[in-house]
Amino acid sequence: MPSEGPRLFFTLFCVLGIFGGCSVIPPVPEQAQNVAKTDGDKYDGWLFKRLMGGKDDSAAAQESAAAIAAASSPAAQTEPVGPLIPGPSSSRGTFPSRSALELAPAPPDAPAGPPPSIPAALPPPPDGGVSINNAKAKAEEKKGFELSDLAPENIFKNVKQAAGYGPDEKIARAALKEGEALFREKKYKEAAGKFATAAARWPDSPLEEDTLFLKGESEFFSDQYPEAHDTFGGLLKKYSNTRHLDTVVAREFALGRYWEQLFDAKPTWPIVPNVTDGSRPRFDTFGYAVQAHERVRQHDPTGPLADDSLLALGNAYFRHGQFENAAYHYDLLRKEYPNSEHQMNAHLLGVQAKMRVYQGTSYDGAPLKEGEKIAGQTLTQFGGKLGKERERVAQAHAQIVEEQANRDFIIARYYEQRKCYGAARLYYQSVVKEFPRTRKAEEAKTRLVAIRSEPDEPPNRFAWLTGLFGSEKK
Repeated sequence: MPSEGPRLFFTLFCVLGIFGGCSVIPPVPEQAQNVAKTDGDKYDGWLFKRLMGGKDDSAAAQESAAAIAAASSPAAQTEPVGPLIPGPSSSRGTFPSRSALELAPAPPDAPAGPPPSIPAALPPPPDGGVSINNAKAKAEEKKGFELSDLAPENIFKNVKQAAGYGPDEKIARAALKEGEALFREKKYKEAAGKFATAAARWPDSPLEEDTLFLKGESEFFSDQYPEAHDTFGGLLKKYSNTRHLDTVVAREFALGRYWEQLFDAKPTWPIVPNVTDGSRPRFDTFGYAVQAHERVRQHDPTGPLADDSLLALGNAYFRHGQFENAAYHYDLLRKEYPNSEHQMNAHLLGVQAKMRVYQGTSYDGAPLKEGEKIAGQTLTQFGGKLGKERERVAQAHAQIVEEQANRDFIIARYYEQRKCYGAARLYYQSVVKEFPRTRKAEEAKTRLVAIRSEPDEPPNRFAWLTGLFGSEKK
């Protein structure tokens, strides 16, 4: 038998590495230190207090709210006046410390939906009506053994039924009634357990739809936000047109905003587990915030919170330096929600995101072209509403045009140094024609004068050789 020593050593090494990695908490970024304190008590029960119309406990809570509002806007990162376009000599990934655009606050914190309440019961089926579940049960009784019975989910269902935990409407309704009583008494944790039992005992029915919703509500109001998020996700997956859609979407938006702001104040690595805060996901708080915002738009794309969720997502990505994702969501907001109240902010921030996606003259120039287009649309569509931002947008537009001219000018200089004067002239002429008001246009005119007598192509120093093969151009 092989020795167990190396295997035990490797296992011990892995265990120590895992616990060592979990115990090392990354330092809080300077941005988060500037916008919020690191204590977590002030966030507990925030959604519940907002829903119930309660006020914050102290002045410290008000300061916390102000800090979160500041953190929720890209304006929290401020730079000197003038947008940034990294050029050939710019360090990639380095930006000034202050932003030119102190604008576009995150969408206002919309109410997280109605206060806790039990939905009205559906009308009973007509006399003599056939229950969908009973009809399904009878159909299953008539059929014999099938290969699908070996599927894991069917095996689990059959085992439950054999153990006496199969579908039973009477037990489900009794559990629902008990859960509703606990819900009215605001014993939300106990109520969630009863609603879970009711949903499991009478699946694929309107009763399951209502009990899943009430289970999510109970978890939401007991500050079990990850569990509520999972329950609402299951409800939306199984009953995409649920009658509780408006409330569920509002809850998901509130969860997304809460986790997003909580991550800004207390950032952690996605792989570091959370074992102390029940209102925070076990892993990857920011990823859960993104998922909650995406559910809003996916399941209610024409609802009142769809454009808010897109702006919140774009702002969250912008704050964390993921400018491509930010630009994508600003583009969605601009194109798919033309009547949104956030149109101007989406244009303004879209320009800045596109400029930051651009990495220099050695890289793709598509972000510059898109940024120039958005900046032009902004000046045309919102010229009278921009106020002091009009000058900054105009400056951003001019800087984008200047960088586009610089890209062509650098290519022209490359060909000139290779003595390919014909190609150089084409690019110099392009700079003069397409970007006449830029500094590079004046330099291009100077270079055109300097090389006007030069041949289009460099001299062929191997004419004696190419002539032997008949390849010399005439």
